[in-house]
Amino acid sequence: MVKREVLSSEGSLMVVKVQIKKGFEGDTDQHPEEQLSYIEKGQVEFEVNGQKNILSASETQYIPSNEKHRVRVIEDCVIIDIFTPIRQDLLK
Repeated sequence: MVKREVLSSEGSLMVVKVQIKKGFEGDTDQHPEEQLSYIEKGQVEFEVNGQKNILSASETQYIPSNEKHRVRVIEDCVIIDIFTPIRQDLLK
């Protein structure tokens, strides 16, 4: 249901393209990297530290370092995630 492609990982920034199918509900995640998610296509619900936001194409969600968050996909979507510093776990 989830396909990730690292587009760039240079300097202290990482850009990842994520394609997720409708109906996907992610587990709660938490990581030291800051994250900015740009919704390229579709509709998703982000829950960040207990606050829910429904986002559509061209909208963004900022996730601070170590903040608990999760995603629920309302429509098939494409998300461009930007992390700083680079998430080493996504390079493996």
